[in-house]
Amino acid sequence: MAKSKAKKSASRVSSTKDRHHLQEVISHAEELLESTAGELGEKAKEVRQQLARKIEAAKERFQDYDDVREAAEEGMREADRVIRKHPYESVGVALVAGLLIGALLSRR
Repeated sequence: MAKSKAKKSASRVSSTKDRHHLQEVISHAEELLESTAGELGEKAKEVRQQLARKIEAAKERFQDYDDVREAAEEGMREADRVIRKHPYESVGVALVAGLLIGALLSRR
């Protein structure tokens, strides 16, 4: 059990580091856009606009990822509360679900 908690903790730390790195990349890209806002050729302006669109898309995806992660974590907490409140019923539901899935898979 201690190992699984350590793995979860390490996974959270890794996820936090990845998120932090992504935020840094977005921040640096925005700084680059701001610093190149002066006189540029047409091709550079076009590339700059593409980069701005991609940064906005990355920000939206990053926000969506956080929303999904938060919803999944809340769902896991709620499932844990229900299982702890009704342990025998939970085992019964899992048993019936397993039997149904097994029966459906064995029909093929």
